[in-house]
Amino acid sequence: MRSAELPDPLFSYLADLYIHQASPAWIRLDSDCRCIAEAGGSWPRYLDKPKLNPGSELEEHFIVLCGQSFDQPFVLPQIELQDGHYTDIHHTLIDGVSWLLFLDVTEQVSAQQLQQQNANELSLLKDRQKQTLDRYMGATIAELSVGGKLTFNASGERRQITTMFIDLRSFTLFNEAYDPQHVMDTLNHYMTKMIPPILEEHGLIDKITGDGAMAVFGVQQRHAPAESALRAACKIQCDVADLNRSRREQGEYVMEVGVGIASGEAVLGILGAHDRRAFTAIGPHVNLAARLESIAKGGEILVDSATFKATSHLISSHQQMEIELKGIGLTPVYNLQTY
Repeated sequence: MRSAELPDPLFSYLADLYIHQASPAWIRLDSDCRCIAEAGGSWPRYLDKPKLNPGSELEEHFIVLCGQSFDQPFVLPQIELQDGHYTDIHHTLIDGVSWLLFLDVTEQVSAQQLQQQNANELSLLKDRQKQTLDRYMGATIAELSVGGKLTFNASGERRQITTMFIDLRSFTLFNEAYDPQHVMDTLNHYMTKMIPPILEEHGLIDKITGDGAMAVFGVQQRHAPAESALRAACKIQCDVADLNRSRREQGEYVMEVGVGIASGEAVLGILGAHDRRAFTAIGPHVNLAARLESIAKGGEILVDSATFKATSHLISSHQQMEIELKGIGLTPVYNLQTY
């Protein structure tokens, strides 16, 4: 029995698995550890010219061992002696004599390289996915989504959220009066003022509707959704006002933005067929936000009662009214006109 109390048949089995498959080759060094005293094993695995003559200098065959000290045992892992072939070189001392053992680890190294390549490709894919999500959801939410910390299934999830609709006023007239390419360029110019504030406030762009957008706040539950939505809306109105001042000075067409915001419980989930799905929010207050946006004039922010109560500490002035909204009825509305 061996010292580890491993039965000989099992020891032989392990040898077949870990030693014989590695095609071992070996060298016994002379007393000065400069020349080869004896060699044997599967040398074609390791050298283009595998004949090792006793008395030949070690460094003549193995440049990697040039200057190496043989006073202590050592291991040189994954040495490439031939192109595409990798070797572990073990040095051990037995009764004061230096021995070198060469083990072929090409398959292991190839597997490691393939695993690293797959990991790199997966990392690149995640980076591209994150960049795409970042454009529509914002950096923080994109990070959560790619990391698997933000998921919604087909059945949806109930949450208290705030929904915001924004839309350009007089866009139809502008669209009819100008070349389509000019219309596209102008829309993109306005979108650079309308979209970033939403993402900065951790909002999620549910959809872009040509001259407007729908955004959802509260997907990240640690942020107060109504407050985030109101801050985003105020920033949008200020940025669009600055843009319009510049456009007026240049004699360019000016469009203002109307905003509608409402808060309440909604179901967040994924809708669509197997090959075409999209995130969305469904709930009564979503329709209310859309109706408020539809009646908001340029520069106005119209909010519902729930949003007003949640953000009253942020509001310096407002106008309260009751408006008959299509499909909803008489509704309290708060006008937070910013200029």
